[in-house]
Amino acid sequence: MHHAKPTSHLKTLIELFDREWQRFSFPSFGFWRDRGWNGTGSGFELNYYTRGANAVVQDSRTLHFKHGDLIYVPDDVRSSFCEEGSFDLYYLMFRFDCPDLNARMAELFRCLEFEKAPLPMPGLQAEFRALITELRMDRQISVTAKIYFLHIFVRIYMDQIENTGHPHKHEVIVRQVIEDIQERMDSGGKILLPDIAARHALNERYLNQLFKNVTGTTIGKYVLSARIESAKRLLETTAMPITEIAIVSGFYDGAHFSKAFKANVALTPQEYREQNGFL
Repeated sequence: MHHAKPTSHLKTLIELFDREWQRFSFPSFGFWRDRGWNGTGSGFELNYYTRGANAVVQDSRTLHFKHGDLIYVPDDVRSSFCEEGSFDLYYLMFRFDCPDLNARMAELFRCLEFEKAPLPMPGLQAEFRALITELRMDRQISVTAKIYFLHIFVRIYMDQIENTGHPHKHEVIVRQVIEDIQERMDSGGKILLPDIAARHALNERYLNQLFKNVTGTTIGKYVLSARIESAKRLLETTAMPITEIAIVSGFYDGAHFSKAFKANVALTPQEYREQNGFL
């Protein structure tokens, strides 16, 4: 049974890891089998159980874990005790090199309430194994280590969206709408708000507001941004005429394309090509 949690806090946490990765480190990490312990680390920690079950006493509370459980340990735990047993787990201690960033991370974790109970997350063993292998190769701030670490939290995020109730149903709808838009752009089809709303059995105005609430932008602005990004890629990598790029990217004509492109990029398509792309 998953408890509903504010996924916006989790998104913010993921963005914090992504943005400040160069200031992030893993002081301790590895694989633990059967042995008990009596003590605690000096930072934030994740434990992921890959076999068996056990109980851990943290300060004045007892938590029970089993295969497939993920547990977050905050940096303010003063005592952690576990008897010997039959279990395997990955442990991963992490922190920023800045007190303010650590305080922000701790605040977000408190909002998520991850420390209150184990989070059932079967299937994360491969991510933990790959991440720890990368860390053992002394690549703590490598792009690969970052991808593995962030993927753990993205998996949690997706799991919560899929298993929580009505408040997060909107995010599922918006994700489907974005996939719908992308599919139509890839196939060269027209993107019309009435058609999108009808396919999802929603009122146009309501769908647009819902989309803006989740993404921070309207469907129209999202589509325009996606078309401009597509055009930029073509300007960078091909010799295709600008008028043809305009049509392929979904603009009415070259004039419409040039006006929209300059308004968003502060360069004309030709200027962008000269600075960034195919000559």
